Amino acid sequence: MIFSPDAFTASILTVEGIKDASALLNGPTGCKIYHSFLSDRHFPRGASHDPMAFQGEFYFGQLRVPSTYLDWEDYVEGSLEKLEKLLSAVAEKNNDLLAVINSPGASLIGDDLETALKKSGVSERCFTVNCAGFSLPAPIGFENTGLALLEHLDLKPLSRKENRVNILGLSILHKHWEGTVIELKKLLSLLGLEVGAVLFAGTSVEELKNSSSAACNIVLFPEYGQKIAEWYRERFKIPFVLSPMGVPVGFDATEQLLREVAKCLGIDPSPALNFVRAARKSSYSKLARYHSFSGLPKGTSFSIRAEASFAYPLALWLYSYLGMVPLAVKTLPGGSPKIEASLRAFLIEKGFENAYDREPEYEKVDIAFADGYTLGLLKGMGCCKAGIEICTPSEGYIDFIPKTYMGVEGTLLLLEKIINGIRSSL
Repeated sequence: MIFSPDAFTASILTVEGIKDASALLNGPTGCKIYHSFLSDRHFPRGASHDPMAFQGEFYFGQLRVPSTYLDWEDYVEGSLEKLEKLLSAVAEKNNDLLAVINSPGASLIGDDLETALKKSGVSERCFTVNCAGFSLPAPIGFENTGLALLEHLDLKPLSRKENRVNILGLSILHKHWEGTVIELKKLLSLLGLEVGAVLFAGTSVEELKNSSSAACNIVLFPEYGQKIAEWYRERFKIPFVLSPMGVPVGFDATEQLLREVAKCLGIDPSPALNFVRAARKSSYSKLARYHSFSGLPKGTSFSIRAEASFAYPLALWLYSYLGMVPLAVKTLPGGSPKIEASLRAFLIEKGFENAYDREPEYEKVDIAFADGYTLGLLKGMGCCKAGIEICTPSEGYIDFIPKTYMGVEGTLLLLEKIINGIRSSL
């Protein structure tokens, strides 16, 4: 069973990942409640939330993702009247960029959404997403909506800033996305680079409009960003970097990404690489001490369920750096074919061919890496002694400190969780 979000959810959260943009749902209340909750949980806006301030029509006590609350009559007579009222109501509340996203059922009505936009007078700051992909994999909805958004903004060519880069392929659906942005900015600053826009996680419309000034685009999750990077290359001739190792999970993958960026821009990667190597050296001394009296984590078994571009560098690092044994590695739908092939080739080469594409619930392991719901299932079935939540949906743990699983900080956090997970399960 897979609990990962689909393209419909990803489409809504693509828009909601922008500071001054709002997703408007043309659909029933049942489609709204969950996505309003997700948007506010993954990217809270404002210091507090007073439900009483959003008791009016379309909001139902939730400040995010107002909807047209379609019922059976609307499916017969059309939804345009409610949509026009929704657009007018939201336009009075804020000056956000607006995106009208059809629910699966609403897309069957066949209403001309552009007509509603014109009648409401919001055409200049509103675009529509008639079909984001619905139940297809999340990356499809993310990229489809992202491209529609960029087309609506009608970006103009700008003078190239040689030390500016954009980060592509990061969603607020990704676990610890805020900490990931902080960590990447820190590592890139060691290369003398600044981050212009993060598409689409915590950025602003203004940053998106200036994104064509970047000297290079860094694709983090290729599933979520390669098509967008190709769009920038075609429109503005901006090159992009895509690490063959996937996202920077583990020391080797982090160094690989930094080298790729430095190569693209013709700069010296040494300052950033030295920083990574210092962290590697420091962590090794603690690992060696733990291993000297326990023999662990070498030989510890693990399973993974995650996107291919995360599962590959994670499996590679767990095996090569910690000596851990993969028994089941299942990737989520819609992954990068190249990285998927690299993952399979790696497992075959190391003698773990049976682990590839194997569901985690079919194996009993020491540590499982997956989303919160899957970990709950695996623990209930006795399929893992410890679990580390690496993707969404979450079991509900509330983080107050920004965290990440990427870069130096992320690698150290994973080491901490792995060692203590093993220790507590003995």
